[in-house]
Amino acid sequence: MITLDVDILFLLYLGSGFLLIFTLWFYSEWRDSNRFKAHEPKVIYHCIKCSCIYTGSQKSNELECPECGFVNGRLRF
Repeated sequence: MITLDVDILFLLYLGSGFLLIFTLWFYSEWRDSNRFKAHEPKVIYHCIKCSCIYTGSQKSNELECPECGFVNGRLRF
């Protein structure tokens, strides 16, 4: 039969609790980082001709308005 002292049993109990908490923390951080990687940053455009406000990808400096077709530059703040 295996005999365990009270202090070793207490350390195993605390260690398993810390391991569980660390595993849950690591999983939630991994899940959140993968969730937010899918969202590409957007750039806001304002059409000078029809006053339409729309968004586009961050890669382009100019984008065509979806309402009137006028090519507008990105807004700079």
